[in-house]
Amino acid sequence: MPTYRIYYAERDPSTPVDTARYTSPAERLYSLGRAGGSRIDETEWEEEIEGRDRAAALEAFFAGHVGSRSEVMWVDANGDSHPIEGVGDYQPEKTYIWLEKNKLMEYQGLDEATPGMTACPLCEGAGEVSVEVADEYLSGYGEGIVEEEDGEYKPT
Repeated sequence: MPTYRIYYAERDPSTPVDTARYTSPAERLYSLGRAGGSRIDETEWEEEIEGRDRAAALEAFFAGHVGSRSEVMWVDANGDSHPIEGVGDYQPEKTYIWLEKNKLMEYQGLDEATPGMTACPLCEGAGEVSVEVADEYLSGYGEGIVEEEDGEYKPT
């Protein structure tokens, strides 16, 4: 079964957003996505997921990050969020957002992955290199790549 590398970002606004005042997940996501021009810290993540195709890999990814499809929204070209309607597959070319541990998360795309390799930090993900090579490059900047138990790679 093919392995896919899914790219996503965690956004944490520097000024807290009171998400309790919003009645629906859609309103909470919209408010976090529009955090009023305040500075938002962003951490990029990548995770390797197996799936029979791109849509199945995305379905498996979201199954590990949200309780149900109703917690995920897609974002159109104008930046407006919309609930996912129907039961069909996720569409890998769309941008999706969701809340995880009170942080706004954004799906940013996926590539078919080669096991044991990671996205190249020098070319910003345009190619693959071994984790050791990526760590060697990043160590020059005081960073590194840590593989966590669940297979996610996080820059440090």
